[in-house]
Amino acid sequence: MRTLRQRYAVASSALALVAPLVLYLNYSVPPPTDMKAIGAAIPRTLLDKWEALGEDRGGSKDEIEILQTDSIFTRTYWCRGLPNVELSIVAAQDNPNAIHPPELCYTGNGWTETGRGTVSVGAAEGQHVLNLRHFARGGANPRRLVVLYWFKAGPKNTASYPGFHWAALKARLLRAGCACALIQVRAEFDDPRRESDVLTELQKLAAVALPHVNSAIK
Repeated sequence: MRTLRQRYAVASSALALVAPLVLYLNYSVPPPTDMKAIGAAIPRTLLDKWEALGEDRGGSKDEIEILQTDSIFTRTYWCRGLPNVELSIVAAQDNPNAIHPPELCYTGNGWTETGRGTVSVGAAEGQHVLNLRHFARGGANPRRLVVLYWFKAGPKNTASYPGFHWAALKARLLRAGCACALIQVRAEFDDPRRESDVLTELQKLAAVALPHVNSAIK
């Protein structure tokens, strides 16, 4: 009888310890992010020369299924003499699991990663470190892709994926809402001699877009 009581006591103690954690981490489907509001917060003209081209776009059926969110925003910017640039945002309120490093999708779609690193850009709020990825696809004269991206968990912008998840977890433990997002600025082109110029423009666009993204996703 004593042994049985001891077992009950151990089980009760374990439940008492685990129950609060389950309560904090219990996942419920969050409301969709208002992507139209995000689009409205980001100017359709950047740096007085990049103009939005066409309508803003959402995610494809496959993207929505894979990412577990339909809060996907893509806008193409055009500037004479330069490759088009895409600003892409995947957002998921209180759901960091919908956000992952984009190179997983690029390599799954036939791109080969050819280089990686980080860059620092100066925005209105100060310096920000962004991830840099280079990709190529094709034969002897491959098409090239340069991507700058970063993660956002509430007010925190970070290039670190673990850091992003930690910030989202802290918000959940505090029972505070946390807007989670992946932001990308990317460009495709053919001439490898343009890579340096493309990267320079992407850095400028990211620096200008950052404050607007911060105001739209909090």
